[in-house]
Amino acid sequence: MMKLRCLIVDDEPIAQDILEDYIEPFDQIEIVAKCSNAIEATTVLHEQPIDLIFLDIEMPQVDGLSFIKNLEKSPKVIITTAYREYALEGHELNVIDYLLKPISNERFLKSINRVLTIPDKVANNQPYIYLKVDMKMVQVFLDEIKYIQGLSNYVRVFCDDRTLITYQKISHLEEVLPGQFMRSHRSYIVNLHKVSSFTSQDLEIGDTAIPVGGNYRENLMAELSRHQA
Repeated sequence: MMKLRCLIVDDEPIAQDILEDYIEPFDQIEIVAKCSNAIEATTVLHEQPIDLIFLDIEMPQVDGLSFIKNLEKSPKVIITTAYREYALEGHELNVIDYLLKPISNERFLKSINRVLTIPDKVANNQPYIYLKVDMKMVQVFLDEIKYIQGLSNYVRVFCDDRTLITYQKISHLEEVLPGQFMRSHRSYIVNLHKVSSFTSQDLEIGDTAIPVGGNYRENLMAELSRHQA
């Protein structure tokens, strides 16, 4: 499996260590180097290929945004900063995400899932996400997910051959998952590719009937009808 080669650029050793701890459970990501400024990072980029940069903004000599602007060919970038005011400029530079310190593990996971669902970085051409299950990061291919049920403080992810429980909000998964997944009800997200039949009241996925809520009916029916022959 091809790994994402990543670079951490931050002038605070503690911030570097936190990111390293967050990245460590992901087998698909390899930390190539940790740099304390943009000059060091530029040297690394000239010496070897990098797919992803975790980049601080406020650094000595050259700030993070100037560093991005001066790159001839920019890898994917996730900004990690304590400063909210640079968010607009960061997004105008097409960064993958903008993380505000202190960065929670859940927010970091959301950001990593954005990277991993980008089509050119998939395993065997199959997009996937990571779910935190029993203290482990579990890789789940999108095409194996049938539907997701949100409960009080966790969700159940029903797959073709397994069911996973993860302590994340259903709204977080709704935001991370791509267009083949839609909310059908406040408690359900469905994989449209798995819907075998539907009415305006419910959907069938395998032997399971999934309710259709009034707030989601119009958009859901329009999308399902679009795929009818």
